[in-house]
Amino acid sequence: MFSPLEEIKSKLDIVEVISGYLKLTKSGQNYKANCPFHKEKTPSFMVSPARQIWHCFGCSTGGDIFGFVMKIENIEFSAALKMLAEKAGVKLIPENPAVASQKNRILAVNESALLFFQKELKNNLEALAYLNKRGLKDTTIRDFGLGFAPDSWHSLLDDLLKEGHKIGDIELSGLVIRKDQPTQFSQNVNDKVSINDYHDRFRSRIMFPIRDISGSAVGFTGRIFQGQKPLITVKNIDEVGKYVNTPQTLVYDKGHILYGLDKTKNDLRQAGEAVLVEGQMDFLAAYQNGLKNVVASSGTALTPYQLTILKRHANKLILGYDMDEAGQIATERSINLALSQGLELKVLKLEQVKDIADLVLTNPEKLHELVKASQPIMEFYFERAQKQGDTEKVEGKKTICSYFLPKIKNLVNAIDREYWLEKLSQYVKINQKVLEEELAKIKTETVIIEASETKDPKIVSDQPIADNIYHFLSENVLTRRQILSQRVFSLGLQNPDLLDLVLTLKPYLSEEVNYLMSKIRKEDTWILKKEELKSLNLSLEETARLDFFFLKGDFELELLDHLEIDPEEEIKSHLKDIKNEFIKEQMEKLNMEIKACENSPDKEKMVKLIDDFQKLSQDLTKE
Repeated sequence: MFSPLEEIKSKLDIVEVISGYLKLTKSGQNYKANCPFHKEKTPSFMVSPARQIWHCFGCSTGGDIFGFVMKIENIEFSAALKMLAEKAGVKLIPENPAVASQKNRILAVNESALLFFQKELKNNLEALAYLNKRGLKDTTIRDFGLGFAPDSWHSLLDDLLKEGHKIGDIELSGLVIRKDQPTQFSQNVNDKVSINDYHDRFRSRIMFPIRDISGSAVGFTGRIFQGQKPLITVKNIDEVGKYVNTPQTLVYDKGHILYGLDKTKNDLRQAGEAVLVEGQMDFLAAYQNGLKNVVASSGTALTPYQLTILKRHANKLILGYDMDEAGQIATERSINLALSQGLELKVLKLEQVKDIADLVLTNPEKLHELVKASQPIMEFYFERAQKQGDTEKVEGKKTICSYFLPKIKNLVNAIDREYWLEKLSQYVKINQKVLEEELAKIKTETVIIEASETKDPKIVSDQPIADNIYHFLSENVLTRRQILSQRVFSLGLQNPDLLDLVLTLKPYLSEEVNYLMSKIRKEDTWILKKEELKSLNLSLEETARLDFFFLKGDFELELLDHLEIDPEEEIKSHLKDIKNEFIKEQMEKLNMEIKACENSPDKEKMVKLIDDFQKLSQDLTKE
């Protein structure tokens, strides 16, 4: 029995779906077009009707019909699923009617609360003056629906009840707190409970509505505001918090929302780059100042889910967190998380100001300059390292090196490693050879600065299948050996004889290619036909990768045919290069080991390393 996804795919043709957005041109057994996700003059966007996938070989994005609709429409998977189900005439299993109804009632409560807060802000000249003083224009305040929660225990609750909302729905929205259950939410709230048992969660606060990607108000953030009059309902600001957020509800999950994305999603895709800032004020200041490709996290707790959403809209990310220590720590944590997601990263270096809101207030034209001059990751790390300890003390030198050396270890390029080792050596006043010895002892961290060979080609993702199943290794920055391995493999898939040729250099190919070749070779026979591949019981990830390489082979073959180049000769040429690249990689590793052993008493090991290096050098010369 088909799942809803399989049934939709069986009823919809990917060519027909994509043709609704792009003009496709027949190209052999496939179709091609100019990619809608980046600017190009020569078509590199390919659609395979046989395999029901698409891929752009210019910007390295691809997927199935769900992935295309999500990306072109800038919508979540659930919305794409609903849209394509309707197109295919497939009836989806509906959400629990009671839950769906409850969600709609919570959204209605939030919408009423939004109007109440906006009305209250218009009547509070002090709060309006404060926002204007912070640099926000009246149009920005209006466009983003800012409001004010009065210093009252029940004013919002009274208004919502007058609007006809039930106390149970109001409680489930998180806008009120039940006195005997201050942090709990009951799914079966007794409507007969007295309203005196509740009070407003947000009191004497400037209110920022939080919207999901479709623009629905799913929650609020409230910033404390104290005018000339003393506060009545908030006695200890430090205890209750300067900022208060809607708790998790049926419609709001803090880790799933990026503030402002509903407004800026198209700007992110057009720029191909997202500037991530901390909090609503930084976002509004940047947006108002003309920086439209910006989003904000709620505080600094960036989550993998938020990064998945960001990557759907932009491949590059600039981190613009506050310059205080908490912001810097959050930046480093976010770097590690974002690198693991395959995003290209830089850091916004704010100078002499705490955050973006202050920068825009004092020097608005400077923001765009700083975005353009965003700091590479290693420069950010090195500046962080300089703050770790005192270079005049041994312990300080150790602390600095223990922080920064692992960052150097993760660099793939030997020139980069040499450069940063020299910089570190000069800063801490320690001989570079000593640092190289320490570097050799460090294991490479899981997160890398540049791409390296994947250790386990059988990647299993814990993210939603619609987001990740067509996220190939080819989308990451690859070594030259990996790129060439992928190319000869994709060309080899066009002909078993060509695959036999590729197999002759098995020891030198990338692990990914060797792994996939092992999956499609049974008893010295290549399994290449789509019907026969089904008998191999491949995983979804394996099938998706093979589909990609078959399509890549078609694309590469068309290019060679246009240039009148024989595929076999092209493969032979690349095989020599692949072997050379493998030898160079081995020589680079040996060179690092030799440097680390220069002051070692183990002379035999040094002799062996040099001998191995010379043998590899001779092999390279022969080629």
